[in-house]
Amino acid sequence: MSTPIIEVKNLRRVYDGKAPVTALNDISFEIMSGEFVAIMGRSGSGKSTLLHQLSLIDTPTEGTILLDMIDITELSDIQKTEFRLEHLGYVFQEYALIVEFTTLENVFLPAMALGTASTVYKKRAEELLKLVGLGERLDHYPHELSGGEQQRVAIARALINEPKIVFADEPTANLDSASAQTVLELFSQLNKELKQTIVMVTHEPDDKKYVDRVIRLEDGVITTAES
Repeated sequence: MSTPIIEVKNLRRVYDGKAPVTALNDISFEIMSGEFVAIMGRSGSGKSTLLHQLSLIDTPTEGTILLDMIDITELSDIQKTEFRLEHLGYVFQEYALIVEFTTLENVFLPAMALGTASTVYKKRAEELLKLVGLGERLDHYPHELSGGEQQRVAIARALINEPKIVFADEPTANLDSASAQTVLELFSQLNKELKQTIVMVTHEPDDKKYVDRVIRLEDGVITTAES
């Protein structure tokens, strides 16, 4: 893990209004390729805001973000869309599955959007669902799955385009403790076996045992970076 895949320099995010709010204030750090990093802090500390800047969901007010040596702050909206699809994977708190689609269809949708051949993306989607323990649920719909199973579908979907980085925003917040443990163990497995870079926002102190390093925020600044 010697090559920085994420480099953040002097990052600021200010929300305008009658009383402007500085959500992130002059943040700088690096994340190495193959790391599993947790962003932690109290509610309102800026952790989700930071993840949104890194994952191209939001745009910083100031500063530079390099992802795989590309300055994403310089990309156009169209280029950002392409970059997200080609290089990044997302796992959200609320799963974000399409209810009318089967498990298999939900997983291969980003690959279909990328223009991958159907024979290729269907085969890869099946392989990923087997990897996350859902090989027997290919034709099931989201309402036929538990919360933990839906989140594992979301993880498979995040991996379909072989992303450089997977971003996970509070991925276990809606899960019971057993399902949460399953999801975190799966992330750890993917990190170790596939060398997948993962950046996860979490508010659970116990989650740090699954990660390589913790970046802790307080009032929009980094207070500690724990190994």
